[in-house]
Amino acid sequence: MEFVFNKLRLYINKYGIVVLCFLLSLVSILGVTFITFNNQSSATETLAPIPTITETIPTTTFTTLPPVTTTTINLEGVNWDGLRQMEIDSMRQTYGKCGEYHDLAISVGWPEEEWPRLREVIWRESRCITNSWNGADSGLTQINQIHTEWLSQMGWSHPQDMFDPEKNLTFAFRLWQTSGWKPWRFSGTTWGD
Repeated sequence: MEFVFNKLRLYINKYGIVVLCFLLSLVSILGVTFITFNNQSSATETLAPIPTITETIPTTTFTTLPPVTTTTINLEGVNWDGLRQMEIDSMRQTYGKCGEYHDLAISVGWPEEEWPRLREVIWRESRCITNSWNGADSGLTQINQIHTEWLSQMGWSHPQDMFDPEKNLTFAFRLWQTSGWKPWRFSGTTWGD
């Protein structure tokens, strides 16, 4: 019996308490009776069964997903010019003449309260046509070639970059900040100022 206890101690030291629990569970399951001896007598004693320790191990569920697919929409036959014209018409209905440039003008810095005058300038100067050119003035707001040096300081060229609505409205905004509406006056006054 001492041999059994020595082996038990050896396993506990080597593998830890988990092995002890396993062995005790095994003994309990098999109904093995231990015989113990005390120093005063050689009585036989049956030990009560040791409760079984159970541990729940979480399970993992794997789900297979279907492969990702891409749907290609056939845009052949879409009337892009018609769609663009519908957008322009909608913007003009909301913001008036040349209304398709309203959001761009605001995004480059123009104050909302100046939009009514700016749209009149765009209409009068170019009829909302981005590539308007009269030999000296270019783009939506008809930026004059006299500003070529200033444009080059900004990294732009005249007239090519002034046909780009964003660059044209950006430069027009800077010009307006320094000179007001004066660069777009003709025959005396514009809008009574």
